[in-house]
Amino acid sequence: MDTPDTGVPPKKTPLLSRLSPGQQDFLKGRHAVSNTATVMVLVIYSLLLLSRLIDAAFLSRESQYLSIILLQLLIFPIPAYLYIRFKPREQQSALRLNKLRLSHLFLILSASLMLITGCTLLGMLCGMMNAQPSFTLYDTFASVNDGTAGASIRLILAYGLLPAFCEELVFRSILCAELEKHGILYASAVSALFFAFLHFDLTALPVYLFSGVLLALVMYVTRSVIASMIVHLCYNLFGIFVQAGLSGYCKSTGSIGLLVVLLIALLLLSSAFFCGEVARILRQRARSDLLDNPEDISTPGLNRLPAKEWPRALLCAFASPWGVLAVVLWLLGVILNLIR
Repeated sequence: MDTPDTGVPPKKTPLLSRLSPGQQDFLKGRHAVSNTATVMVLVIYSLLLLSRLIDAAFLSRESQYLSIILLQLLIFPIPAYLYIRFKPREQQSALRLNKLRLSHLFLILSASLMLITGCTLLGMLCGMMNAQPSFTLYDTFASVNDGTAGASIRLILAYGLLPAFCEELVFRSILCAELEKHGILYASAVSALFFAFLHFDLTALPVYLFSGVLLALVMYVTRSVIASMIVHLCYNLFGIFVQAGLSGYCKSTGSIGLLVVLLIALLLLSSAFFCGEVARILRQRARSDLLDNPEDISTPGLNRLPAKEWPRALLCAFASPWGVLAVVLWLLGVILNLIR
């Protein structure tokens, strides 16, 4: 039977409703990082890539440490300051620039050992220990230590302290605050991805992903980005003063079985101690009234995404044009590394 013609054109279904839930999330930017934060990261990536064009001139000068310090101050704190400056005051507490508590000392120590051993083992698997004779900053500036006290202090400042402060401020404090509405795990994972892209090194990607997630967890458990800065600093100091020796050991001997066993044992021990400290801090926090402390802010939920939404959510994190451009810059940096 034919349908009678009423003369009224059929109602068109909106285009958005005809798309899959994943496509709708992508277009709406549901899980995307805000444009302001993504532009900040994009500026940092761009400045780092530009620094590679001028690093040879800086490294040939006697004031190489000062040059590296000035470059880092230009690349990180200035974009971060501009972002925070225009952030609403009521949202600035989410940056977790809180004082560090003495009761968090053992968690910081265990997390530092866990980060060092875990990254070293992953570095061995990725072939980094055989190819990297010294600690490098963004795979551009190589640390050189002549053994004097002055050189050691400059190394600590330029390659240890300043990178830890700058990177944690941007990738843990700011980015996690932007992403934590979907839970701690999502904020940790996406901020770790942006952090891993910062180094423009495809081979070391697992190392930076592991370190990024661990550093974010340290910040959330302690509710202070200062804690993750200290853990990051400890790892940088290990890279400056110990990593070259381990690299030399890996090159000079064909058998590193004992070293691997020792690293695995230390990783398991530090992981157990870290988990125990996390449980202790959370139990203590549950028994206390946090509303009496104005410096404390609430911790977001662990995970607010169903397991099936995770792949789609991670893709949507880079849904904005600025996010896509950040990935393009990372690929450009990786290509430049491969052809150097």
